[in-house]
Formats: sequence, structure tokens, C-alpha cells
Amino acid sequence: MADPRPGTERQYRIDDEWSRNVFARRTGEAARFFLPYLQAGMRLIDCGCGPGSITVDLARAVESGDTIGIDLREEAVVQGRMLARERGLANVEFLVASIYQLPFADCSVGATFTCAVLQHLAAPLAALKEIRRVLKPRGVIGIVDGSSTITFWYPTNPSLEMWDQLRRFKRRYNTGRSTDMLPLRALLREAGFARSHASGTLRTEMGPPAGSLDETRKVA
Repeated sequence: MADPRPGTERQYRIDDEWSRNVFARRTGEAARFFLPYLQAGMRLIDCGCGPGSITVDLARAVESGDTIGIDLREEAVVQGRMLARERGLANVEFLVASIYQLPFADCSVGATFTCAVLQHLAAPLAALKEIRRVLKPRGVIGIVDGSSTITFWYPTNPSLEMWDQLRRFKRRYNTGRSTDMLPLRALLREAGFARSHASGTLRTEMGPPAGSLDETRKVA
């Protein structure tokens, strides 16, 4: 089934407390796989930047380059600006904008990044084509995709199983498309990207967060 029209998804809504306590805990560690592709002086866009906690770390990776975080939520952009001021970063700015209509000229950006955004879109292919439009030749894109997340509950129970079903139903309701894992490589090729590299992260949580273990494995 073809994707619905761009922008027809129901807006992903969270409150400020959730943004500060959950999204703001994300750091540049989420983009560790992407860092080897970044160079000092690059212009980089973080699409769907949330409160900017990843964006400010990416800004350090490109050093003298410009880093722009975009998000649909004004409150997220405000949080990002505050964080950049706290970190003393002068090469970061935050704008309210849509991933479907990036406010940048063709071939004007060296790198783009997006974390847990594409799976919430009605038309992820359209978003990737728009990103490709603004990227320079030989530009790079980094994607953290949550549509491929597999959660195992142990021990499980009927309430947890019902929670998983509700999450899938909500995503289908919000995006108007299947909740199946996004075929990212196929989408990237269709959007005009020439090469792709993939990796996966296995996270096991045993008890409190301090007992968690992260492991990253590369795949072809």
C-alpha cells in the first residue's frame, strides 16, 4: 500500500515534562555510529531534534560548522536554544520547521540526522526525498529508526501484551499506514541515496537503569 500524503499524520504529542525527563536524556551517544562520517566545518541539520540534547553533541562533532535543529514543536525549539546557551555553543540554532519542507536551498547541507522520527510519519519516503534535496553531492544522512525495535518482556503477562497491541494500534492510527518495520534501505535507494551502512543496538535492562547493558553490533 502506498504511503498516505505527507503531513497527514496526527501530530506526535508529548508534554514538556516528558520531553525534559525522557527525550532530554538522549545524547550524542545515540549518534555514535554517525560520528565517523562527520567533518569539521560541515553544515548539519538534526531533523526532529526535540529538546536538542543530541543536537548540541553533534555541534561539537562538526566544530566550526553550523548545526541546525528543526522541530515542529515551538516548546522543543525553546528548550534546544536554552540548552545551547547553557553549553556555551555559538554554532547551533533551532528552528520551527517541517521535515517535509526544509527551509534550506538545494545542495546546501553536508550532513543530516534524524532520531526516532521516520516511524511517526505518514510519508517517510517523501521526508527522505526532501532531505536528499538539501544534501550536497556526497552528503551523508544518519538515521536512528524505532520502527525496527523488538521488545521482549520477561516475565510477560496479559497487561504487557495488551500494552504492545495498543502501541501498534496507536502508531497505525496516527500515521495511517502499516506498523511494519520500515524498509529503510529500499526507501533510501528510492529517495536517491547511493550507498547505505546499517548497525543495530541491543539493550538489556535488568532492574534499575544502573543495571542496564548496551551492546552495538554491525551488520552489512
